[in-house]
Amino acid sequence: MIVDTSFLLDIIDNIDAAVEKQEELESESVPLVVPPVTVLELYIGVGKVPNTRNERQRVEAALDPYPVVETTPSIARRAGRLLGERIADTDDSEGAGIGKADAAVAATALERDEPVLAGDRHFGTIPGVSHETYR
Repeated sequence: MIVDTSFLLDIIDNIDAAVEKQEELESESVPLVVPPVTVLELYIGVGKVPNTRNERQRVEAALDPYPVVETTPSIARRAGRLLGERIADTDDSEGAGIGKADAAVAATALERDEPVLAGDRHFGTIPGVSHETYR
């Protein structure tokens, strides 16, 4: 299962529903993996806060249990196509409905044929991507 940034942020913030979901998946031995873009998004937060050392430790503790999967050229191409198709299919005032990071997470899920674990439901709007939420 591909881990979205929203899930790890909720783990860092000790949100009960996320912690319970993490425990449930661990007890079922469901493997969770992190795409590099999720690491990038979490480290944006590290750079924004005054106490970066403390925030970095919190982020690293949340990331530590999960392997980071490679973003292959195939995943990058798929993410670019996915985002381009979304932009082409929407009105300019609407936007694509997803950003570059979400396109990369979705492409990773599609490439690996795994669902996305996210705290929100916006991955459900991406054709072919299955997702699971805990809220």
